[in-house]
Amino acid sequence: MRGRLEDSHTSHSFSLSKLLKSFHNNSSSCSMFLYKLLFFLIPSLLIYLYTQILSSFNLKIIMISLTIALSAIILSLYLLMDILIKDKGSHTMQEISQPIKEGSKGFFKTQYGTMFKIAFAVTILLFGVYMLKSDDKNELSGFISKNWMAFMTGVSFMLGSLCSAFAGYAGIWVSVRANVRVASAARKCYNEALVICFRGGAFSAIINVALAIFGICVLYLSTYLIIFIKADESKRIPVEKIPLILVGFGFGASFVAMFAQLGGGIYTKGADVGADLIGIFWRVFSDLCFLIGKQDVGIPEDDPRNPAVIADLIGDNVGDCAGNYFSIWKFDLMRLNALFVGQCADLFESISAEVISAMILGGTLGEKANLPENLRIGYMLFPLAVHCLDLIVSSIGIFFTRTKEGLPEYKPDYGQLEDPLTVMKRGYIISVVLN
Repeated sequence: MRGRLEDSHTSHSFSLSKLLKSFHNNSSSCSMFLYKLLFFLIPSLLIYLYTQILSSFNLKIIMISLTIALSAIILSLYLLMDILIKDKGSHTMQEISQPIKEGSKGFFKTQYGTMFKIAFAVTILLFGVYMLKSDDKNELSGFISKNWMAFMTGVSFMLGSLCSAFAGYAGIWVSVRANVRVASAARKCYNEALVICFRGGAFSAIINVALAIFGICVLYLSTYLIIFIKADESKRIPVEKIPLILVGFGFGASFVAMFAQLGGGIYTKGADVGADLIGIFWRVFSDLCFLIGKQDVGIPEDDPRNPAVIADLIGDNVGDCAGNYFSIWKFDLMRLNALFVGQCADLFESISAEVISAMILGGTLGEKANLPENLRIGYMLFPLAVHCLDLIVSSIGIFFTRTKEGLPEYKPDYGQLEDPLTVMKRGYIISVVLN
């Protein structure tokens, strides 16, 4: 088993975890401070340039939102790096963690392979439906042909599917790596365990919101540029109608989320029942051996030597699709008391559909009320701006979620362990105040 663990870590010459660890190890404290300074200065400078150079109000909001989304993705990589550099625990911990990691990877490879085949077929179907439908006489028909409308709908559906799938995979990827580090940290420092756990969930949450904003902004800009190229100078571009073309993005996100929830849910329930049945079998078998004078040959229900237990733990990861879970204080590697941080694919789908539908409603409201163009655009892009502000204030609140270092066993004057919910409320209050 030791050799297999070592081989699994050295078989791949390149991986994201190795890249982030190498970046951290090769960066001095001075260079890290410089990187953090640039992280704040470059987006601020870009946002200032957008406000000075771009004349179109909607392009200003979209470019600012895109910059914030990209900055949030970079921040999530920093959080991931902070998790991966932590101690992975004893060899026994890794022996249990590694099969869970491998099983989760295998499940996602199988599930996503099937989902993308179906998603590709649905994309072709959507393209065909838009090509065969009658021409709609609306404001966009004067700028975009039926062929372009069908193409953009198919592209938005595929982009939504890809972003939703990546959000789910990112959640499970960090979950199976953070779990063992949380358990290892819980042996020596309550604060370190809680911070690793919380930041693992924060990574998933930031990736979700940032990917949703990024995908919507990219599709909006692409559609706007196509219309701008084809439009005459005498015609006004109906920007409030552009979100109608983006519905495919939300549809693609919902499509993947539905399969991820169904597949993961069926797997985790099946594995859970299997683990219970094997546990019952071993108890009955142990009792029979005891009655006939043999020594107890059974194994505990949650023993990691039971393959159904490993399958059950894999199911907890893939079924809940992203959380960092490990009970922070009473951690038991054979019975993971789950602190679920969220279902990534489902959360991405909810955010995407919520933003796009609100943009459509806002644009329609401004049009029906005959508001000036800037107000129409403001109503339409307000949901996007709100989620960008959420990313900023929530990211700040993440770094205030911490407690006293150490453990009562090692510090007689430590006192009682602070409730994890109280610790998280502290970061939440900071975010509310900033809002």
